[in-house]
Amino acid sequence: MLVTPSTPVIGAEVSAVDLTGVLKPELADALHHELTKHHVLFFHEQNLTAQELTDFAANFGPVVEAHHTYPSLPGHPSVIVLDTHPDNPPDSAEWHSDLTFQPSSAFASVLQGVVIPPVGGDTLWASLFAVHDALPPGLRRDLQDLSAVHDLGSFRNQAFAEGGSEKVDQLMASVGSAAHPIIDHHPVTGRPFVNVNETFTVHVLGMSRPESHRLLTFLFDFINRPQFHVRLRWQPGTIALWDNRGSQHYAVDDYLPQRRVMHRVVVSADQRQPSKS
Repeated sequence: MLVTPSTPVIGAEVSAVDLTGVLKPELADALHHELTKHHVLFFHEQNLTAQELTDFAANFGPVVEAHHTYPSLPGHPSVIVLDTHPDNPPDSAEWHSDLTFQPSSAFASVLQGVVIPPVGGDTLWASLFAVHDALPPGLRRDLQDLSAVHDLGSFRNQAFAEGGSEKVDQLMASVGSAAHPIIDHHPVTGRPFVNVNETFTVHVLGMSRPESHRLLTFLFDFINRPQFHVRLRWQPGTIALWDNRGSQHYAVDDYLPQRRVMHRVVVSADQRQPSKS
């Protein structure tokens, strides 16, 4: 296995590795180590079947069934199908970490390119560790004791399109929201990171709405600086594995009227994470 960093702060290309079949424990452990180091790993020319993709994700922890917003592949309830085209336009062109509106956010996601447009459709990831380290020291201190509310955010739009305000009310009642520290720490490495994202983070607790808006807008703009990013140009069979704890991602919606199909599997918890004493 050869690991080549993509940028100084996030991302690495992994080559000379075959992800089909059952991974040897030492290989899965090595990939987990590289994931916590680089936050997102890229594998090319893999072309995994739906079952192989699920099995690969399961090397890192329990996989979850597709959530309310996106359909699953028939016969594979954990494989989310992201099929975007003019009649089903993309909806994730915002920076976000997956499912932060839940009390315990998802650990990792695996995404494979299936149908890729000839031009466009890239995905970017940002290192929230690098964002934390680049903030002014005084601001970092001020953020230490603050928490923010995360809710469904723009997922409300899909719910409204499906069933109007009644559907939105049902979804908000069933999913709810969660509060997370603005400065959180990676449970494996202990590194601090900024835990806000423009899709799901809606309010800083203890602040007025205008104060909260100003702080969150500043942080969202800061995260958008390119020195914190890595960008992937997809090909069919390319796979990205990322750690949601300390990263966020952005799917560029610049490819219509071309079609883009991706398969995603979400890993709910890190089976190698040290238990709390």
